Amino acid sequence: MFSSILGSNVIHDIFVVIFKIPNVFRSFFGEGALSQSLTPSILEAKQNLYNFLNQIFTMLFFALLAFVVFVELFPELFVSIFAPGFQDNETKFLAATEFLTYVFPYILLISLVAFLGAVQNSKKSFKVVAATPILFNLTLIIFACLSETLSLKVIGTAVIVAGVMQLILNLYFTSTLGYFPSFTKKYDTKILNSFFSRFFPAILAAGVYQLNVLVDTIFASFLISGSPTWLYLSDRLIQFPMGLFGVAISLVALPDLTEQLFNKNKKEFRKVFLKGFSSTFMLGLASGLFYILLSSQIIQLLFFRGEFTMNDVDMTSMSLVAYAYALPFLLSSKFFNSVFFAANKTKFVLTLGLISLFINLVLNYLFIFVYDMGHIGLALATTFAAISVWVIAIIYLFNLKESFTT
Repeated sequence: MFSSILGSNVIHDIFVVIFKIPNVFRSFFGEGALSQSLTPSILEAKQNLYNFLNQIFTMLFFALLAFVVFVELFPELFVSIFAPGFQDNETKFLAATEFLTYVFPYILLISLVAFLGAVQNSKKSFKVVAATPILFNLTLIIFACLSETLSLKVIGTAVIVAGVMQLILNLYFTSTLGYFPSFTKKYDTKILNSFFSRFFPAILAAGVYQLNVLVDTIFASFLISGSPTWLYLSDRLIQFPMGLFGVAISLVALPDLTEQLFNKNKKEFRKVFLKGFSSTFMLGLASGLFYILLSSQIIQLLFFRGEFTMNDVDMTSMSLVAYAYALPFLLSSKFFNSVFFAANKTKFVLTLGLISLFINLVLNYLFIFVYDMGHIGLALATTFAAISVWVIAIIYLFNLKESFTT
């Protein structure tokens, strides 16, 4: 809908670049680091569980509220950091700055949704939080259909309305499972240690893919107009099997992996591991081949209408193919992270994150400024980084497989 109305114009470029900013922090405080760190800690807490949850809720709410206020006061700083290429065009920079103030409060709303989702997942209830993004998509589609002009202000309003609806839904459902969050002034350091020992290393690790995509977007802001939109659309298609298979399998497996480790059930742990690894890798391989063989047809079917031209189809198709080679490695890496979090090997996850980020930064620079590969080079850099990290993770897993069950 957005592509047909906006094509690859300046408004679409601003939307896809600026909305990446709250989404990157969402990987830290939302479904990424927070969710994967919190679920095992909930299973460990057992006694004083609700007290533990209220402590996390209170800290999360006020930390994010302070962060949102800071960004609202200094939006120019964040646009300068995350989209430096926009500074060359004053009108574009001012529009991007204003749009950031519209959408950044979404990070508070969606992080609270992720907190409630972790509570649901710990009780092995996955359906509501998994269906929550449907509300977001429907809200943006409705606003796009009903608005005479799809401006940045309209898009920003739609994002916040969607966030509020997502939060209300998950508050209601979590309350039916026996928990409703409340603020607390009492903190038990012992009960928080397990959570923070997982959370701090996971802040970078769980958001690595989003950080790599954001790095791509920063570099893309220096490229010709349309590049951010082409990268965004191809990345959305990569995220489809990532969410449908990679994230879903990882989230469902995490409680089981954690339980088997607590029970020291070596046989069942190995069974869950092999099933999770084989399924994510094979599904990623099938999805990647599908995109590589039919990239142009897929892009035409989904986007070739309205303001989205055949040139946009070709450009988006090329970056989709470049991303697609990474899919089997990205999907299985998602599952590996659940294994590492369950086994409390968070320092290694942090190491993987730093390696991936470093490789991506170096290759981005080489592919753009040395080899002049444009937005395709950015996608290839992310792919090479994902494959490199996957190889390191495999070697580590095979060397330490016994330590996970002892």
